[in-house]
Amino acid sequence: MKSNNIIKTALVLTLAASTCGFAANESDIESLEKQLIFVENQMFTPELRLDDLHKERSQYDGISGWFKGSKKKALDAEISKQEAEVDKLSGDMNKLSAQIQSMVFEVAKTFEAKGNYDKAIEYYMKVSNRTDTVRARIAACYKAKKDYQQAIRWLLDMSRTDSTLLEVVDCYHLDKCPKQAISWLFEILEPFQNNAAEKTALKLIEEYKYSDLLYDYPNYYTRLSDIYIKKAFLNYKSNTSTAASDYKKAVDLRCKENNGTPSTVSMKIVSAYQTKYTEALEILNRQKDAAERNYQDKLRNAENEIDDAERRLRRAIGDSERHYMDMVRNAEMALKRAEDNLRKVESNPEATQQQKDNARRSVDNARREIDRVRRDKPRIIHDYLRPYENRVREARDDRDKLVRDRTNIIEKYIAPYKKAANEAKDMMAIIKNLHSANF
Repeated sequence: MKSNNIIKTALVLTLAASTCGFAANESDIESLEKQLIFVENQMFTPELRLDDLHKERSQYDGISGWFKGSKKKALDAEISKQEAEVDKLSGDMNKLSAQIQSMVFEVAKTFEAKGNYDKAIEYYMKVSNRTDTVRARIAACYKAKKDYQQAIRWLLDMSRTDSTLLEVVDCYHLDKCPKQAISWLFEILEPFQNNAAEKTALKLIEEYKYSDLLYDYPNYYTRLSDIYIKKAFLNYKSNTSTAASDYKKAVDLRCKENNGTPSTVSMKIVSAYQTKYTEALEILNRQKDAAERNYQDKLRNAENEIDDAERRLRRAIGDSERHYMDMVRNAEMALKRAEDNLRKVESNPEATQQQKDNARRSVDNARREIDRVRRDKPRIIHDYLRPYENRVREARDDRDKLVRDRTNIIEKYIAPYKKAANEAKDMMAIIKNLHSANF
């Protein structure tokens, strides 16, 4: 088939571009696009034929097709054949489209490598699936053109990662916008997690000084100090000397905004962490009381559920007798209707023997049913009451489980507050040790 030759040609072009050092160019894309149009045109004939076949086949649905089995089978076979042809051509088109997109990207990279950034952007913009990889290349081209605002726009359209934000920072720095550069550096650094991008940002934030820095960021040194304290915490277990150095840096930064000696400033930091620990303990104690109240609320609700279930059961006990009497009355009425029908059938001279036999069986069945209802009164009442009794039992089980799980319920409630208090205690101990190591 001619379309197969087209696909083979496309594959040869793609392989040449990717494995033989052949640089993809605009003419290669144009060639593939022409082949894609050819395949699209090839699809028109089977698609039109398929529409006609479906219309013809619909004429044999229902009564009109009862005696046209062979014709329907022939049409179904032809429809399947045309659908297979359309599916194959559609698959060929998808392959060509994917190869065109891949080649468009390669052509864009070629233009970028040659420094023709406008042309590179033009081709990157033709890529339909604009992943972060494509957006990053577009941003890189705008950055190379010194159109930093457009580069930033594309970078901020990507997934927010510290590495991407470092590129944003660099664009603002190159564009002589130091205030925005510092703002995005703080975005990377807060909260600090000690990754490679953050370490780079921490180095840059102290390099990017400018005359209005403290006017734009009055608490600049305190924010930077807090980052160094967090860095000290993260380094403390693995390298106490590095942590001590980080803490000393944090104290020195705070001294630039606060009067006093480094030792005095450090003691204020220690005092602040003692206060945080005290506040965490106070919150924990309040939450312990709240946890007990929460448990008591749950217990009251459980007791109320038992009371409601027992109340519904008591009502059901009274209703069960009425329910049983209704069943008796319904059985008696069914027997009466069956007997009336039997008399009517037997008095009808035109009634067949089968009709008479059916009427007698109906009477026999109705009598057996009324006997069953009268005999099974205890079971009928028990079945009626079972769901109400089950609900009482479930409510009591829920209450008993609450009683057994009291300690776990309270502990689960206060767990986050206990964790916060323990963390505050550990941080206070580390700060005291770091203070002692430096002063």
